[in-house]
Amino acid sequence: MQFSDLSTDLQNWLRQSIAAGCSHASLVQAMRVAGYEAEFSRRAADAAVGALGPATGHSAVAPAMGADTSSPAGAGGSVAAGNSSEILAAGANVIDAGDRDVHILLVLNSPRIILFGDLLAAQECEQLIEMSRGKLERSNVVNRQTGKHDVHPDRTSAGTYFQRDENELIGRIERRLAELTSCPLENGEPIQVLHYTPGAQYKPHYDYFEPSHEGNAQILSRGGQRIATLVMYLNDVEAGGSTVFPEIGLDVLPRRGNAVFFAYADPEGRLDPRSLHGGNPVTAGEKWIATKWFRQRAYSAA
Repeated sequence: MQFSDLSTDLQNWLRQSIAAGCSHASLVQAMRVAGYEAEFSRRAADAAVGALGPATGHSAVAPAMGADTSSPAGAGGSVAAGNSSEILAAGANVIDAGDRDVHILLVLNSPRIILFGDLLAAQECEQLIEMSRGKLERSNVVNRQTGKHDVHPDRTSAGTYFQRDENELIGRIERRLAELTSCPLENGEPIQVLHYTPGAQYKPHYDYFEPSHEGNAQILSRGGQRIATLVMYLNDVEAGGSTVFPEIGLDVLPRRGNAVFFAYADPEGRLDPRSLHGGNPVTAGEKWIATKWFRQRAYSAA
């Protein structure tokens, strides 16, 4: 692939990103988060580096993509030769995530939402549930005024979290997610496991942090903005418990081993309100999920 083979808008986006100090890895990450195939993303980044000079490797990251992933250039134009649906159609329907094949079950281009099948094995789901049972606490939310974590009536689940490489299972899943998304391990927040009993829910909300809210400044200093979320389903729910996107009329039903990925920023860093989402109430049985949030830069808990 030659740099000149890419669309004009893709060339402009890559040129701008490299000039801003973005690393080769961050270019690949941005394209992968938008849903582009791993091989295409790497070859496009290689072509840009070959034509424009080496990427600096500095901490700057390429603009997050997702609000209009017919192209990484968003509303301003397209980033690749063809839109993302065409790239996915031309590529494999199964992604090699290092230690496991993951299936692509559904793709929505705007906003960017991907449903993965068989991301986790049944035994892995059971292990995550059993590891979490004895350490669950009432879930909380970030207070937009103070930045503190408060219990809130909109979120009635219980949860816990696991640090990177806390044990063999967590380390294995973390590496799989990094391969699947091309997001560096260090850019991910800890995996959080959540438990919903009948009636429990999380009303529609945003996962990103609105920069204009005073309380979010400290949160944003720990790795920049959240750029995407991955929700992994650990059990089959008897009734209710879907992940709902009310702005676009989409419900994702929980099925053990599957996962839904969604991104929520455009190339200029503008946040996409269509990523509003929630967890509908469980009406029968229970629901277990594991959530992973991805940041622009390396994440630090303190």
